[in-house]
Amino acid sequence: MPQSERSLIIKEFLRWIEAKTKQGGASYQECIRHIQLEITEMGAEEKRCKKYVQDCDKAGLINTKGLKFNITDKGVNWLQRKGA
Repeated sequence: MPQSERSLIIKEFLRWIEAKTKQGGASYQECIRHIQLEITEMGAEEKRCKKYVQDCDKAGLINTKGLKFNITDKGVNWLQRKGA
């Protein structure tokens, strides 16, 4: 997958999780489903969608509070720097 496409998917995911954070966060399954249905339009395997969530978590762009994922300050700053 081209790097630009991957970056667009991550930007869209972080914008969505930023909105969900204001509502208390999103479950792991909601994150996977959002990436698969909304961003990739069912064009990605569930395994690939899980990888996006894991990569964002490892990079510190999102974190978990209980069972919900939320965007971190680092994630918000990343979005701002990328012009998203």
